[in-house]
Amino acid sequence: MVARIQNNRTQTIVFSRIEDEVRIASLDGDQLEEIFFEDMDSESVTGNIYLGKVENVVPSLEAAFVNIGIGRNAFLRFKDASGQQKLEKNNKVLVQVSKDPIGSKGPQITLKVSIPGRSLVYTPFSKHIGISKKIADQQERNRLTAVAKSVLENKEGVIFRTAAFGVGEETIKEELESLRENWNKINETFRRSRKPKILYEEPSFVEYILRERLTENTKEIVVDSEELWHDVVAGISKFKSGFKPVVRYVEGDAFASEEVYEKMKILYTRMVSLPAGGNIYIDRTEAMTVIDVNSASSISGNDVSETSLNTNLEAASEIARQLRLRNIGGIVVIDFIDMKNDEDRQKVISSLTAEFKKDKARTMIMGFTRLGLLEMTRKRSTAAIGSKLYSSCPICKGTGRIESPRAVYQRLLKDLSRGFQDESLTSASIQVYQNMSGILTPENQKNLVKTLKREISVGFTWPIPTSYEIKFVKKQEKPKKPKTKAKRESK
Repeated sequence: MVARIQNNRTQTIVFSRIEDEVRIASLDGDQLEEIFFEDMDSESVTGNIYLGKVENVVPSLEAAFVNIGIGRNAFLRFKDASGQQKLEKNNKVLVQVSKDPIGSKGPQITLKVSIPGRSLVYTPFSKHIGISKKIADQQERNRLTAVAKSVLENKEGVIFRTAAFGVGEETIKEELESLRENWNKINETFRRSRKPKILYEEPSFVEYILRERLTENTKEIVVDSEELWHDVVAGISKFKSGFKPVVRYVEGDAFASEEVYEKMKILYTRMVSLPAGGNIYIDRTEAMTVIDVNSASSISGNDVSETSLNTNLEAASEIARQLRLRNIGGIVVIDFIDMKNDEDRQKVISSLTAEFKKDKARTMIMGFTRLGLLEMTRKRSTAAIGSKLYSSCPICKGTGRIESPRAVYQRLLKDLSRGFQDESLTSASIQVYQNMSGILTPENQKNLVKTLKREISVGFTWPIPTSYEIKFVKKQEKPKKPKTKAKRESK
């Protein structure tokens, strides 16, 4: 049995190389869905397997801290241990990273090790047979379950990924055996070793993206370097699925030819417009992400109720895409436009649920609160794309707000008054940011001179809006007259 062949494929994956960096974008039609940067994502340790040494067990946290040899201890929750290995100080443990380190937090690890493949995930410590929820066909689910039971050995399990749909039994057996061999090598190295070290590392960046993002919806792959073309073709050849997307080579920059740069601009914006005139605002905090939905200029309905529902449905689709594109995780609270009946709220939830089926990350929709806010969570293993593409503004420190010109002016007055307490100072040269021009007008400058009784000159070339530069000038001392030599008296 072979995979289904789709005639209406819409996904394009773009691979572009700039010097030694590979950048990858996933497009669905003309929309940017996901983006990856090798130099940023290569720092990821998610999926890697390590020999770790238990440094400390903290019952109050229900967790242990484990040295895996990467410079900072990893965090192992008791519930991710499940009694497979003893969590005692100085014991060695075989662990897998489930979440990258973020900020000051070390990586999160688990003893529930798994080895991912293209069509399935091999779980050596679990007897469970799992099937992706995205495979909805019950007959296919029954077939995959039967295949798993025929090939699995004692104390091992498997999870079928979405890509397993339609894959033949022999292909599944070959992939499982390959993953089993990898696991045996990892386990043998673990038994022979003592010190913390890496035992298994995720494949190359290109192969990883192909494994995780290549689907039967992929119509073509675009590359802009000969080396990438060979890497992509070699990577695809390792997958024994029945479909093969077209690999197209372009001259120059593939991101430019496929208009990825233009589509990337949305990553930097707080406000995202909706097709019918509404918009959403995305604000991230330490604890959660808050999204506000507005109808704005939307008139897509016969009355207020219908307009609100239509805007909310558009917003639900866009919110799911933005969370995926920006790789936002954790708690998400959405303030949809108020809806008066439960039927409309359920339509919005159903729309969100359908859109999240495209998401590789696990999501949970909790529903609407009594205040009308929708609560949900999205689990991710790597940092949000925003933390990689841009950093906090050094002026506003990420708040998006700075002191008003009036507040800066008041500080300036105090510094001038304090400085001119020294009577030897006769004038001052001031440089301020250009937004101060509305306060330090020529007339106000004259009034300032009268008030301070000193000469003042003002320039508007200072580059920082929240500060300024003052140069005080001291009174010049009168030059002393040179002493004249006494005339010699003539004898």
